[in-house]
Amino acid sequence: MKQKFITTQDIPTAILLSQQGYQQVQNSNGIYVFLNTDKMQFSNDIDMKKIQYSNMLTF
Repeated sequence: MKQKFITTQDIPTAILLSQQGYQQVQNSNGIYVFLNTDKMQFSNDIDMKKIQYSNMLTF
């Protein structure tokens, strides 16, 4: 199942995701949440250990 969201607590990673065009949908308590899309690909600059995938969005 495809996960709908990408989350990170790492500020530089959040900045890179924004710069690559990922849409940020939430920033709460130091957790940055972005929409995951098939149309975009990560660059080699993204440390995959600093992101998580999720289907849940909490407020």
